[in-house]
Amino acid sequence: MNTEWDLIIAGNGLAALTLALSLPESYRIAVLCKNRLQHSASSHAQGGIAAVLYDPDTLEKHVADTLTAGAGLCDETAVRDILAQGGQAIEWLLQFGVPFDRNSDGLLHLTREGGHSMRRIAHIADHTGKAVMENLHHALRNRANIHVFERHMALEVLKNPEGSACGLRVLSQENGHTAEWHARYTVLAGGGLGQIYPHTTTPPECTGDSIAMALRAGCTIENAEFIQFHPTGLALPHKTDGRTFLISEAVRGEGGVLRNQQGERFMLGQHPLAELAPRDIVARAIAREIAKQNEPFVRLDISHRPAEFVRSHFPSIYAHCLANGIDITREAMPVCPVQHYTCGGVTTDTCGRTQIANLFCLGEAACTGLHGANRLASNSLLECVVMARKAAERIEKGGKQILLKRTEPSVHTPANPPSNLPVFNRENLHRLTASCLGILRNHNGLAEAQAVLNAWLNTLPEPQTAWEYEDRNLLLCAKAAADAAVSRNRNVGAHFNTDCTAAEAAL
Repeated sequence: MNTEWDLIIAGNGLAALTLALSLPESYRIAVLCKNRLQHSASSHAQGGIAAVLYDPDTLEKHVADTLTAGAGLCDETAVRDILAQGGQAIEWLLQFGVPFDRNSDGLLHLTREGGHSMRRIAHIADHTGKAVMENLHHALRNRANIHVFERHMALEVLKNPEGSACGLRVLSQENGHTAEWHARYTVLAGGGLGQIYPHTTTPPECTGDSIAMALRAGCTIENAEFIQFHPTGLALPHKTDGRTFLISEAVRGEGGVLRNQQGERFMLGQHPLAELAPRDIVARAIAREIAKQNEPFVRLDISHRPAEFVRSHFPSIYAHCLANGIDITREAMPVCPVQHYTCGGVTTDTCGRTQIANLFCLGEAACTGLHGANRLASNSLLECVVMARKAAERIEKGGKQILLKRTEPSVHTPANPPSNLPVFNRENLHRLTASCLGILRNHNGLAEAQAVLNAWLNTLPEPQTAWEYEDRNLLLCAKAAADAAVSRNRNVGAHFNTDCTAAEAAL
């Protein structure tokens, strides 16, 4: 097997495939899929891609909405850089035949989601990610220079004596063998860390591998405390393919309302945008309502809209709910907050360059400064396309610039582990993150998380299998999130510490 490449990409989501398809066909490119090519978080994206396309929308309005959602912690230069290329990103996808929904006049149909002041979400019904990825998969099959390796897991970043990245150590899950794969450029695009939580909309492959590899290679990460919880995961007693089924924010964008156990619209008066408030506000409001009642969910109701409208706009959601005994044209859906997106990640610029020469990081695993403390809905797929196309341009020019840190993380010494330290397994990890690193946090819980995670990391044996490598990555990412949450001494965006609230109220 060839292990010498121009480019190795660890990941198979939208950012990974956009980069591979944006480079000249003279480049020899390896795409590593931990599972199968079609298995990626991008394929599950429902809502769409935010872009300024038509009047009266403007770039300034999109920038303002993004900065508001990011709660003052966005990098405005990065925000403008990425959002300004929204139209070009949509045009690039159209060139690959992506069938965005259109109005009767031929213009793209745009929907609206929470935090947006305008309709600017280009979409394909409620299965945008699936349609986009299917078209890119087709294009990939026609590129002889791009080689896809399924069931190959990237383990570590390789570096040469000068400290530049020069490839990856790779595990073949077909035969259990590891090998060093070398490349001029190495790209980490393996998605976020959603599987550190018991309930997440991300697929089982999202175990924070790219973030953990970058950390071990010497990169810094930023904003790891900002874990976005989507307000409306479908509250069923079972998961779908290892993940919680997502009810798109577009349901609320098209008139869906949230009701508590008494049937009251509880978002009225809590925010000027009510159900369309930024996700962190809606998620915390739902969590507070659930705490007041004896049902572990609230209800999202769009049954007042015409039945044909609901079925045509949300066919996937309609079909999935109907298969579980819920007719959303006649009744409300049970929903609760669920982990959805990693707002922080590996420190990069908008081209995906990291602090290590020739090492790029793209997509959800990266932190460009676009999302700040809370991601604005549907900015993430846009970021994937824009970052990857910019990375391709940079690689063609030679991308050896080494970045400086944007922030200097605080260092905290974890407390001693509890005397009754539970044995490490994913079930116990999920119990810990759900209680200590969820929507609502407190000082004691964060200290416990730090101590337990640190103890587990120190006692974890050297990994041998893909599952064991994932365990190590999950623990490293969970600890990074806990450390960052301890360092953040005020409530902002997706980070909410109830003890900080009490302290602020006492001033």
